[in-house]
Order: sequence, then C-alpha cells, then structure tokens
Amino acid sequence: MKINKYIGMTMMAAGVLAAASCTDFDDYNKEVVDATPAANQTLWENIQQNGNLSEFASLVKKVGFDKALSETHYYTVWAPLNGTFNVAQYQSLTDSALLRQFVKNHIADYAHAANGQDERVLMLNEKSYDFTGTSTFEFGRMPVNQANLPNTNGLLHTLNGALTYYPNLYEQVTDSLLSQGLLIDSLRHYFKAPNHEQTYLDESASVVGPIVNGKQTYVDSVIVTTNTLWGMLNVRMLNEDSSYVALLPTNTAWQKAYDKIKSYFSYHATTQAQTFTNGNVDAKPASVTIDPAYWQDSLASSHLVRNLFFSKNDAYNTWLDGGTPSPYGVDTLRSTTRNKLSNPQGILDQAVMKLELSNGKGFVVDSLAMYPWDTYAPEIRVSAASSNNIGRVVTGSYKTIKVVSADPNQDDFSYIHITPSGGYAKPELNLYLPNVLSTTYDIYCVFVPPVIDKPEEVLPNRVIFTLNYCDASGALKEQVFLDESEENIASFQEKFNLSDNTTNRTTIRAFSNNPEVIDTVYIGEFTFPTCYAGLGSEYRPNIKITSPFSVFNKNLMSTYTRDMHIASIILKPKELVEFEESNKK
Repeated sequence: MKINKYIGMTMMAAGVLAAASCTDFDDYNKEVVDATPAANQTLWENIQQNGNLSEFASLVKKVGFDKALSETHYYTVWAPLNGTFNVAQYQSLTDSALLRQFVKNHIADYAHAANGQDERVLMLNEKSYDFTGTSTFEFGRMPVNQANLPNTNGLLHTLNGALTYYPNLYEQVTDSLLSQGLLIDSLRHYFKAPNHEQTYLDESASVVGPIVNGKQTYVDSVIVTTNTLWGMLNVRMLNEDSSYVALLPTNTAWQKAYDKIKSYFSYHATTQAQTFTNGNVDAKPASVTIDPAYWQDSLASSHLVRNLFFSKNDAYNTWLDGGTPSPYGVDTLRSTTRNKLSNPQGILDQAVMKLELSNGKGFVVDSLAMYPWDTYAPEIRVSAASSNNIGRVVTGSYKTIKVVSADPNQDDFSYIHITPSGGYAKPELNLYLPNVLSTTYDIYCVFVPPVIDKPEEVLPNRVIFTLNYCDASGALKEQVFLDESEENIASFQEKFNLSDNTTNRTTIRAFSNNPEVIDTVYIGEFTFPTCYAGLGSEYRPNIKITSPFSVFNKNLMSTYTRDMHIASIILKPKELVEFEESNKK
C-alpha cells in the first residue's frame, strides 16, 4: 500500500509531535540558541530575505510550501544556493513533481544539526541522505556552505548544489515522464492497468474539512494506491529500504518478448479433454469454454514481467552491480518470484543504460535474454507414481514404490509398477500431462529396472504410446508413437521371423527399454496446437502406455515382460533440446 499525503502534511506532523512525550523528540527538537535577529524569524522569512536563496525560494513558493515553513512545525531545510543548480530544470516540472522531487527532497521533519555525528536523514518525500562531517560537512554528498542557521521553527543549512533526486523502483516504472523518456512505457501501461492498480481516497484516515458547494473537503487527504502486481511479483517497489536490481525492457524489447511468449499460449475457445470414471473412458469428454485472446494476452504479459526484478538480499544475487560474492557463484540469478535464471551475464549484456534508484539499480534492456525453459516454457516432468497424474490402469493392478538413494548426491524417486491381471491381459497405463503449452516437445518415458522390486525379472518391455490431445479446431485426436528405427525393426523381425503386415506392425515397431538401468526412452517429437496451462486439472492431454502382446505370443513372453516399471514421462521443449545439442558440439 502506498500512502501519499498531498494536503495538510504540516498539520498531521504537528499533531503527532504534540501528542508524543517530551522525551520522545527532545533530541530532534532542541533549537540552536542564537541571539541574531534571524533566529527570531521563521524559516520562510529567513529564506525569503536571503538574496542567495531566491531561486530556491521561488520554487518553494510555486508549490505553496512557503505556508508550511511559516508555521510552528519544526523542520530542517537544506537550501541550495543560487547558481549552484539548474533552476530551469525544476521550473519545467508539474507542481506535484516539483513538490516531491525538489522541495520535499530538501526538507526533513525535526532538528538535524551539523554536530560531528554522522546521521542518515529521512526527508519529507521519504528519501534518505547521509549527513556527515566534523569541521566541514556534506549532505547527500553535497558540500554544506553554511550550517546550523537558527530559526523559530527549525534549522537552515545552505548547500553548494541541489540534491540528486533518485526515483524508487515503482516511480521509475510508473511515472509517465520517466518511463516515456526511456521508451519503457509498455511496462508502465501494464503496471498502471485498472485491473492491477487502484487509487482511492481513504476517508477514514483523512482529516475532514468544511463542506464546499455541497461537497466534503479534507484538510489532510490520504490517497491510497494498491497494485496487485506487488504481491504477484513479490517485490516491494515502494520500500526505500529495499535493494533491487530491475530489468526495464524498452518498448521494442517488450513487444519482441511478448510476441514470442504468446505463441506458447495459443488457446481454443472450446477445449476438450478425455476423462475417465472407474477405469472407463467417459462417453462425453470434459469441455471448457474461454476467451482465447484474453487468456493469451494475460498469460503472455504476466510471464513477461515475472522475472524482471531481483532482490540484492537474495544470496543468489548479492554479486550484482559490484556487490559481495555469492555462495552460489555468478552463474545463476534468482528473481523475486523464485525463478532461477542460468544465463545472468547474457541477460545483463542486453543493458543499454543503467539508472540509479533510491532502492537499487535499474537496467534498461533492449532485449530480454532469459531462456524460455528457465521461465515460461519449462521442461515438464510427469511423475507416474502421483495419483493426480494417473488417469486409469486397465487389465492390470498397480502399486507405487519409493526408491531411497544411498548416494547423497542423487535424489530419491518413486515409480509405478503395473502388473497384468492375467495371461490374456495387455496392461495399459494412462497418464495426464499437466501444464502443456502450445509448442513442440520431445517426449520421453523413464523406465526403472525391474530388479528393484522383482529380482527374478530382468526382461525388457515392449510398449507403444498413444497421445490423446485437443487439435487446433477443439476436437479430440490421437497420435500413436512407434519406434520406426531400422535397427529396431530389423532386429525384431529377425529374432521372431515376423513379416511386416498389419497384424504385426505395432508389435514390430513397439519401443523397448534396457532393463539393466534406469532408461530414458525417446518416444518422439510432437507439437501441441492448443495450450492447456491454467485451464484446471480436468483439462489435460493424456498419454497411453500399452504392452501389446499376451500369453498367446509364447516367444515374446519369454523375451519381454508385460510388467511395467515407469517413473515418469518427460516433455522437453524443443528449444531446450536444440540448446543442449548445440552445447555438446
């Protein structure tokens, strides 16, 4: 939540000061005793009468803050001298920007004297600067010309220059002048969209004023801004005490990334999915109707921004921008959404400009170089042992088995063991495939050696795979995968003296595994025309794994097993496959 007080800041602060005990603020409100006539005048009177501060005074008066400096509330003012800053630059700002970026950037509540004790000072606009020195002083790295000039309602210091105003991350992203000047207003529009950001008057926290022309006015208006993206992205963009590194894509970078990502989220208005009840295929498939253009735009945009922000407090990111070494080295970044990105240097190399922020650094990038498989298109591993993924088991029974690894460097895993229900049975396993995108995958099946739970059995499997999916028109279709390699066909025909006719075709071209090892068998490549991500657990493609022979095939029975020991199905995005192959060369 962001709270901006546009009116009556002085009255609110004065009330807090009056309500607190004397000891709470004594150290901040002790006046510097001085017998000069200026000490008996207000801050505004002394600023206005000082000919060397006329430029500063004109800007203060332009936004009406001269009234606050004339009241009894105690302030400390650091006023830049004439000729030490570009006054025209500030005169061109809107009043609200001038007030926040310049006037309140040089004024703080309470007394902050130059006394040889270094101090971090919180300004009225919530920015913080260091006040340092002993015999000579600096404030925000700007030399102090005169220090501790007393006034009836505060202290005045003069500076040899204006303090540099650094926007925080939220201001940099959402301020129209800042973002458009850098051509990053595509990002701004996304954050400022009405479905993300809401701004309203908090009447309960505001101080009521008179009724004017029949309408309620407020002497202290509290304006509240909320944004759903702060929570979604886990980024406290307004927090001045945070430390972030942000990637700020140019409009060109935004559009290029958006166009690429949205191709992975191509939906059909009505998507069907095969479902099962009590082991039977439902006569009527599950069906969901959506607005495909809305879903595609929403998901493409949300995935685009998910990995733009990095906390420097995260152990993976401490090395960013010259920080301390990370215990994880410099080959991984972790975004605020906890995604690990494996090409940090390639990502940072796209920067065309670096921006100082009050709560970190911003890198304007003309391309977003994250790998798709690290972000929006990950490898999908479907555990066969998870009940959420099992559609049905036909003509067989199953149990799940957990394997605890003796090697601390290897993860434990689970698998499903399918046992045929009888000599005539051709056991079948249907697995749902969650979060499939509209892209091309290489598909694999991971078989586990049968000796893990059946020591007497060391035979391989002979299986076929059938994918059930929704095509581009919204209709259910099937794709049968067979091992068409010459080596597989020739060796099988020779071993069993089978002709390649229709009856024997699926058996001849079925897939085999190596039963001596955990074997990842390549099934084939497939492009899903329709995206399923986000539709819910009912709407998923599924893959059927079948052992296509029975007890009647005596030769096959002695050579292969119909028991299936399956750990998982893997869908590897084609881009990842090509990347891995290119790195092998």
